[in-house]
Amino acid sequence: MTDEEFAELEDRVDAIEATFETGDQDAIEEAEDELGQDIAARRRERSTAAAAPTRKGGLRFVAFLRASWAELQRVQWPDRRQVGQATAVVLGFVVVAGLYLGLADFVAQKVVDIII
Repeated sequence: MTDEEFAELEDRVDAIEATFETGDQDAIEEAEDELGQDIAARRRERSTAAAAPTRKGGLRFVAFLRASWAELQRVQWPDRRQVGQATAVVLGFVVVAGLYLGLADFVAQKVVDIII
């Protein structure tokens, strides 16, 4: 892939990301269809063309980092209240499970003591 093709692909990815951010379902489906058709065409070209050496390492890594950062920005991070509630639920479950297991251990120990 040449630098120009890579730049064009980056521009298309940015446009698709912007489409996803709008939430317009019709535009999203249209962008997905166009991308799918382009990918199929490129695969056909690649299968018929001779293998040409390409620069992969650095450009792939940069693209990966950009995509990762974009994905992290789309994540809906919890606020302080939600984190506190989730922590309380986890701690409550741990206490209940600990009490249950402690009681089960105590009962099992008494049963074994009676048998022996």
